[in-house]
Amino acid sequence: MHPAAERVRITLTNLQSKLSFQGWNEYPQFATRQGLGRNVMIAVLLGILWGFYALLVLVCMFLLWNHDHDNNTTTIDENSDMATTMKVGFWSYERIQLLLQWSMYVLIICTFHLSEFFVTAVYNPTVTNSDSFLVNHSTAYSVAFMSSCMEFWIRFFLAPTMTSFKMFSWGVMVVMVAQGIRSLAMATCGASFNHLIQTQKKDDHVLITHGIYKYLRHPSYVGFFYWSIATQVVLCNVFNTILYALASCMFFQRRIPYEEESLVCHFPHGEYADYASRTYIGIPFVRPFLSKRYSTTTTENHPNNENDETKQE
Repeated sequence: MHPAAERVRITLTNLQSKLSFQGWNEYPQFATRQGLGRNVMIAVLLGILWGFYALLVLVCMFLLWNHDHDNNTTTIDENSDMATTMKVGFWSYERIQLLLQWSMYVLIICTFHLSEFFVTAVYNPTVTNSDSFLVNHSTAYSVAFMSSCMEFWIRFFLAPTMTSFKMFSWGVMVVMVAQGIRSLAMATCGASFNHLIQTQKKDDHVLITHGIYKYLRHPSYVGFFYWSIATQVVLCNVFNTILYALASCMFFQRRIPYEEESLVCHFPHGEYADYASRTYIGIPFVRPFLSKRYSTTTTENHPNNENDETKQE
């Protein structure tokens, strides 16, 4: 392996180990996922970040509004401090706008992770633990986050004019809708939802067909798909918007057919097949697994019939 690639691999490994609290075994409240200390620490850190960047969003919005208001009502003296700051200084109008985008992005990320935990805690408390925050989601998630940060900060320092407030605004609106869809799906699914793949079907697992599931059979996936892409629209990251869209499509092209295959096995009398025939996947370029032929034969021949995922997303 190339030395540079090896250093990246080691960095990612160390990052994931820290996010997973490896090496904390001597501290009882941090040693397990159910430990109070681990859960409180993650919540407090996310809360601090949320509060700081929420304040920074307000500050940036005030500065931008004040600049626009002054431009519309008065002529700013070329030698004034505001003219220097907003026009020719490092903190130009464009960079303050970019700082607003970055602050909103961090706010969105923190809101997502806090929502994952609290919605799970309210509607499926028996499985709630520190992993419910999804801060240690996966190595791929960490790589994607670092990639988006890299593109944004390169543009911030080298090309601050490459931004669009309209693009940012649309991204925020899509994020809000997508976050709402995902949280609503988790709440509707209740005890049948789990962040981790379940190897056995639980006794209380039922096929959810009401609420948002009346229209979308994988609404939490739909929410996450559009949320992840929209986060890059918020940052006006052109490269990562395309990258996130491609990566998300490829992931769900594998994930959804496998999950539908499992659900056909868990509901072997045609319940899931009938349900799927009147609902939508909601993610482009994802082909459903289901077919009438397979739905009647899979339950007997499926290799993982006794050890399949039972989560309905």
